[in-house]
Amino acid sequence: MQSILHHRGEPHALTSDHWQSFITAEKFDAVIFDCDGTLIDSADVHLQCLLAGTQDQGHEMSPEWYAARDGLDRISLFDAFRQSLDATFDVERACQISIAHYDQAVHRARPIRETITLAKTLRDRAMPLAVATNGERPVCELLLATVNIRDLFDTVVCISDGVPPKPSPAMFQLAADQLGQEYSKVLVIEDSPQGVQAAKAAGMSVIQLCQPTH
Repeated sequence: MQSILHHRGEPHALTSDHWQSFITAEKFDAVIFDCDGTLIDSADVHLQCLLAGTQDQGHEMSPEWYAARDGLDRISLFDAFRQSLDATFDVERACQISIAHYDQAVHRARPIRETITLAKTLRDRAMPLAVATNGERPVCELLLATVNIRDLFDTVVCISDGVPPKPSPAMFQLAADQLGQEYSKVLVIEDSPQGVQAAKAAGMSVIQLCQPTH
């Protein structure tokens, strides 16, 4: 898998077969993974649930419209959708309906081999690991359990914890705090521009996935 490393200056390319050696060489103390698009290919899951939220109110969200805003938290996404309409749209109701739909859609989730392999290897080495996601806790926990990787992580931080969504650095900072690690010694694995911006703002190095995962 192709990725871009943001570490000590200018970004440069780093393929997935060099991730482990880089982490060892730089002596990171912990790694924080994003969930959607990083550990789990969940775009189809989210789209089906978001569609349920819009269709409930007689509207249709196109896959192209969603893809252009992938990485936004649910409230921001539905709020942007509301602003695109010349009609009334209840963002809170759409969020509730879409979250309730995950039990029916989660079977579409697929593990992303390269990042999960990395997480398993780091867990075998007793590396502290966390997940930090713009998703809600019931959604994230369900996705992680569906692909059988929840037990790899010491903690999961999400928007349900009362922190602002990425690109705010707060989510990554809280995850590092829960792991008991200094921000500068934590590496983040991300796929979204919002997540990369958040990791940098938190003072962390970040590997940005650039191979399409959905």
